[in-house]
Amino acid sequence: MSKNDIRILHIYYLLEIILFLIIKVAEQAWREPGQGDPGVPGSPLAILRYCAIICNFLMIIYLYLRYGRYLYSRENLIPLAFALTLTADCFMCIIAGKRILGYLFFTFVETVYMIYMKPTWRNISVRLILYSIIFLLLWRVGMLHADNAFAMANMVQLTVNLPCAWIRRTKIGGRETLLFALGITLFAGCDYAILVRTIAEQLLSTTHPIYTIAAFVVWTCYIPAQVLLLRSYVESIIASDKQNMTQS
Repeated sequence: MSKNDIRILHIYYLLEIILFLIIKVAEQAWREPGQGDPGVPGSPLAILRYCAIICNFLMIIYLYLRYGRYLYSRENLIPLAFALTLTADCFMCIIAGKRILGYLFFTFVETVYMIYMKPTWRNISVRLILYSIIFLLLWRVGMLHADNAFAMANMVQLTVNLPCAWIRRTKIGGRETLLFALGITLFAGCDYAILVRTIAEQLLSTTHPIYTIAAFVVWTCYIPAQVLLLRSYVESIIASDKQNMTQS
C-alpha cells in the first residue's frame, strides 16, 4: 500500500474512534429515565450511528477501487458484505418501520461471510438443520412471522459463522484470519446483545440492569466489529502486495 493510502487509513481509524466515543456518550446523555434505546430510526443518535457505517463503506470502497483488481474474487466479497451492511443499517437507523428489510439484508451479509469462508457441505447441512428447528419452534408457538423468520435466519447464519471463523483461523493462521474471526466475534456479540435487550424489554423493563447492559454492548461491539472486518481486508491487500513483489 502507498504511504498516502496508509495515511487515509489512519484518518479513517481516528474518525471511527471519534464517532464511537460521541455515540457512546450520546447513548447515555440522550436517554431519558425509563426510556429504551434513544436511537430509534431517524433520530439524531441513529443518524450518528449510520455515519459510522457510511465511513466504513466509503473506506472499503476506496480500497476496493484501488486494490480490488489485484485480489481474488473471494477476497472481494468483503466489500460486498459492507455494501449489504450499509443497506441493512439504512432500514435499522434511517427508515422507520422497515426493520424486516434490515433483518433480511443482514441475513445476506452473513451469507456472504459464509461464502467467504468456503463452507463445506457439512457446514451447510448444520445451517439447514438449525433453520428447520428454529422455524418449527416459531411455528409451534405461533410466532412464525416474516420479521421473526428473517431475524432468526440472521442469527442462525451468524451463530454458525462464529465457530467457522475460528476454525478457519486455526487451519490457515495469519493476521487476516485473526482479524476476521475477531470481527465476526464482536458482530455476534452485538446481535446476541440485541436479542438479550429485546427479551429484557419484553419480560423485565427498560430500567432493569440486564436491559441497560445489553443496550450498552450493542454498538460497543458493532462499530469495532466493522473496523476489524475492514482491517482483515487490508491484510489481504498487504499480503497481495508482498506476493506481487516476490514474483517481480
